[in-house]
Amino acid sequence: MPIPHVILDAIAPCGLNCAKCFAHVNGDIREHAAQMKEKLGNFGIYAKRFETLVGDPVFKRYPDFAVMLAYLASGSCRGCRHEQCKLFKGCGVRACHQDRGIDFCFECEAFPCDKTGFDPHLKDRWVKLNERIRNVGIERFFDETRGNPRYP
Repeated sequence: MPIPHVILDAIAPCGLNCAKCFAHVNGDIREHAAQMKEKLGNFGIYAKRFETLVGDPVFKRYPDFAVMLAYLASGSCRGCRHEQCKLFKGCGVRACHQDRGIDFCFECEAFPCDKTGFDPHLKDRWVKLNERIRNVGIERFFDETRGNPRYP
């Protein structure tokens, strides 16, 4: 039975949920950041006034927050199955999964391997995610993780 496109579009070959990434064009983080940016409007002008009116120095940091918010609102990645990852430039998973014609890393006879380019933390997470997918199946994994944050 083929894997539903909604699942393949969300879950990358490595097991991470691309749709939950801050860089994803249709992700919740980008959407909420864009909404917040819109709702705040010209708040920068008021943040300067609030430094004095409210007396809280936190408002001095608003310009840095605004830069980060704009960055989060500008996500444009369509996910690893559609383009090279925009975050992990050295990621070797996409090319490998395409070369081998597999949907997920655990399907490869060489899994786990050293071709990912991941740092130790992400590599450990990659192994655990793929082992879980192998053990419960991708549909159940998707259902189990659908409400989880991308950055636990």
